[in-house]
Amino acid sequence: MSKRRFRKLSVLAKIETGYGTDSTPTGAANGVQMKNVTFTPLEAEEVSRDLMLPYLGNQGVDLAGIYAKIEGEIELAGSGTAGTVPAWGVVARICGLAETVSAGASVVYSPVSDGFESGSIYWNHDGVKHVLLGVRGNITAEFAAKKHPVFKVSLMGLLGTITDAAIPATVLTAFKKPLIVSKAATTLSIHGVASPAESFSFDMGQKVEPRFLIGDESIELTERSATGTAVVEAAPLATVDWFSKAKARTRDVLQLVHGTVAGNIVQIDGAAVEIGKPTQGQSQGILTYSLPLAFCPVSGNDELTITVK
Repeated sequence: MSKRRFRKLSVLAKIETGYGTDSTPTGAANGVQMKNVTFTPLEAEEVSRDLMLPYLGNQGVDLAGIYAKIEGEIELAGSGTAGTVPAWGVVARICGLAETVSAGASVVYSPVSDGFESGSIYWNHDGVKHVLLGVRGNITAEFAAKKHPVFKVSLMGLLGTITDAAIPATVLTAFKKPLIVSKAATTLSIHGVASPAESFSFDMGQKVEPRFLIGDESIELTERSATGTAVVEAAPLATVDWFSKAKARTRDVLQLVHGTVAGNIVQIDGAAVEIGKPTQGQSQGILTYSLPLAFCPVSGNDELTITVK
């Protein structure tokens, strides 16, 4: 019996035209490059009959509401050409973000509150192919100094077939090498204040629910509450008073720009960001504040946008 290798993985993802209808992604056109992956091939509720019998013993269970779950990271970079959809765009759409393309200029991802898209994912881990249908999920991002920026995704899909199948040739050239988060490549401004920072992260806060009913099965996005965290160097109050901002529940803009060359610039914008309760820490003997962030909408579906340009 041949051994299957953990690091040999092909992930294919394609938007569905009808919910739960296999969109048949291919290795040539729909490859997704991931790392630090965790795959749960069978997730379900265990239902016991709980019979009263004249003897003791395990009665076994039935599995109800079966689905599969993928968690992992996708490196965050542009497409190489301004106005061209980045390779990770399909995953952003599966995670409740609408894609708006301005040819030759930018691609913007913004949240929606209805009309959520779904995707089909083929997960082939060295010769065993798992088909997930009606996939939806949540997306977070992490920009940490001296590291590559990443999206972290948590995806759920209805269980399709599981078969032996040769791992497909998968084209991943659309995934560009990301820039290290650094002074040269990255800027962060919170409430108009540019502070040296160790890290910035956000979580779209999409609540993902597997829903199994008589006559219908689906993965639903039922709620959204975007949050984040920035760890910044602690400046004097005369420079910025984060405590006053937190107490006053002040809302103001946030912007992170990563990259300097057109085609590989990723920009995160928050329209009305509240500062939560700051906590104090230190790094290499330098005082820091960890700032919880709440991304609030202004007119709806505009609390956080991702622009690739």
